[in-house]
Amino acid sequence: MTTDSGHSSDDAFYGSSYRREYGRLAFLLRLLWSVVYYSAFRYTPPGCFTWRRLILQCFRARLAPGSRVYPSVRIWAPWNLRMARGACLGPEVYCFNVAPVSIGQDATVSFRTFLCSASHDIDSIDRTLTSGPITIERGAWIFADAFIGMNVTIGEGAIVGARAVVVRDVRPFMVVAGNPAREIRERRLK
Repeated sequence: MTTDSGHSSDDAFYGSSYRREYGRLAFLLRLLWSVVYYSAFRYTPPGCFTWRRLILQCFRARLAPGSRVYPSVRIWAPWNLRMARGACLGPEVYCFNVAPVSIGQDATVSFRTFLCSASHDIDSIDRTLTSGPITIERGAWIFADAFIGMNVTIGEGAIVGARAVVVRDVRPFMVVAGNPAREIRERRLK
């Protein structure tokens, strides 16, 4: 049987299995991180930013003094996280950082935002993993529940509205919102 596009819809496609793209060492590091996350990170009081920075730095995260990570933040790979002074990952942010995620000085990623630096090739039978970095520049502010995709740069001072879906770069000092995110206006600083 073939589909309208001429592709076969046989068991070779639908029966294919997901193939893990990272090696044994990465798997073991992730396992160790999970144990430390649930035993020494997740259930700390909200104000213990220094303690959580120290834990993340033990896993090779590059965090400047004064950066803030809340206890309910989920970080897939601490070794792929960079945060400048004053940068903030707010409560319940999910940082799926298969590729590097960099957060600039005084940038804020608000409640329940999803930073997603990986996906899968939808045309690949074996669902090949694809990834790309996310960069959030100085003074940018991402409002609650937004989705930021891979290979995206949020420019300096930009604003991403609540629940926006950002899959393209955002220019500096622009306000974007919607799904997909579109430019609303320039940010007017007072």
